[in-house]
Amino acid sequence: MAPFSRATVCVTGGTGFVASELIKQLLEKAYTVKTTVRNPDDDEKLLHLKALAEGLPGSLSFHKADLLERGAFDSVVQGCTYIFHTASPFFIDSDDPQKALIDPAVKGTENVLQSAAKVSSVSRVVLTSSVAAVQGNFGAPPKNGKLYTEEDWNETSTIEKGQAYHLSKTLAEKAAWKLAKASKFELVTICPNFVLGPVMSRRSSGTSIGYMKGYLEGRGSLGSSANCDVRDVAKAHVLAAEIPSASGRYIISEPAPVPAAKQASEWLQAAFPSVKLSTGEDSKDTKELFDNSKAAKELGLNLTSPKSTLVDMAATMMALGIAKPTTKH
Repeated sequence: MAPFSRATVCVTGGTGFVASELIKQLLEKAYTVKTTVRNPDDDEKLLHLKALAEGLPGSLSFHKADLLERGAFDSVVQGCTYIFHTASPFFIDSDDPQKALIDPAVKGTENVLQSAAKVSSVSRVVLTSSVAAVQGNFGAPPKNGKLYTEEDWNETSTIEKGQAYHLSKTLAEKAAWKLAKASKFELVTICPNFVLGPVMSRRSSGTSIGYMKGYLEGRGSLGSSANCDVRDVAKAHVLAAEIPSASGRYIISEPAPVPAAKQASEWLQAAFPSVKLSTGEDSKDTKELFDNSKAAKELGLNLTSPKSTLVDMAATMMALGIAKPTTKH
């Protein structure tokens, strides 16, 4: 399965944080990209993607598709070589987690893969999963006492525990593997940790954006946790599609030990000396440690430094007006 110059690919959920960066990288490599969005006529929300398409060698088109509608992706995946299924809600709190999180994640994945199975041109599907499908309880130590690996699965999350997001990603990935076994296409899943990094659109929202926005505006603090850069996550998707030997699951995460929150705060304060920022609080019992060696070995993925991830995210959010921090007097 060699890389195709200007091959046609589909990216679901094109306005998402990861999807936007993925589309950028695909366009840079001259792919023809079809992306699904809720409303192709929402010019403001699509502005950053249209701007990318104008300045890069690939081509981009927008298509309306409902994750919960069976057959909604049948037409858009026609002629595609690769499908990147990134669309899935990412937020922790919801009054109806079954409807808001689990159904879109699981049924959406099933609908996309069922559409892929109908098309002979689709050779590989790359699914955006999460370390939430690897590890259940926040901060729980790995079963082997060392690191979480791709062999681990989240077997503990429930709605009752308040872990609907973790459950949604686990059930969605398991559904994908079940469907892939009965289909001709190959499946590769990407399991990123908490995704941070540069933002493209002033309309960007979500848990990752809210996390950094809260810190920059003095309403929150940085914690000691393993993160990953959106640019690395997107690159992992592309490599997972292009490299013939890529297979199984790939954890994308900072290596252990994770950077201390105090160090992260110092990086940001040094980069933006005029901005008033709080000092991060180091956690003494962080056990969320993940083995990222499979992605390094099999995909050749070299991770962006945690410092660059944080500084670039803060810089773009302030430049776009998403975050409005207090300046020092």
